[in-house]
Amino acid sequence: MARWTEFTFPVETGKGSLLVIDDERVRVLTDPLRRRILKTLGKGKTVAEISSTLGVTDSRILRHLERLADTDVVRLQKTGNDPRAWRCIPAADRIRFRDPGDNTAETTEPVPSEVAFQFNQAFRESADGIFGPGFQSSVNHNRARLSERQAAEFNRRLLDLIEEYFPPGKGDPSGIKYGFFGVLTPIDLAPLEP
Repeated sequence: MARWTEFTFPVETGKGSLLVIDDERVRVLTDPLRRRILKTLGKGKTVAEISSTLGVTDSRILRHLERLADTDVVRLQKTGNDPRAWRCIPAADRIRFRDPGDNTAETTEPVPSEVAFQFNQAFRESADGIFGPGFQSSVNHNRARLSERQAAEFNRRLLDLIEEYFPPGKGDPSGIKYGFFGVLTPIDLAPLEP
């Protein structure tokens, strides 16, 4: 049985206007950031207001608003040359859509659950002191703007290090077993130009 998700907005688009989406446009609404945008939209906000509320760059918000506008969920009022001032307004008082939940074929795990479990367990055990004072543990979240060439070079060098230390037979059999999980991915779009 299909689940339904509904967003209600304090807009005056007509008494009790309802937009029901039960077709391929549902895929656009399954994106978590787009749902967060809809939850914070209220009567309508500018790109800059939504960006500030959610702590996401203007350009990223604009891309998602354009996708929502393409599916007629919102209207994007493009006034002036500065996209940050463009206003996004809900297309109806209520928007209801069929929510595929976790049953969609497109749902993927960013990190396999078994890998995530092993790493989380190792960090809990490290905090409890199970491994002793010599245990090496590191969690890093680093961000930088890189060119495609720099990202490719970083990836190549990182893979060289992994190949040097992690293949079978290369480590020290008497040592502690370590795991490594890394993700190199674009996390944002370039900022909007005024």
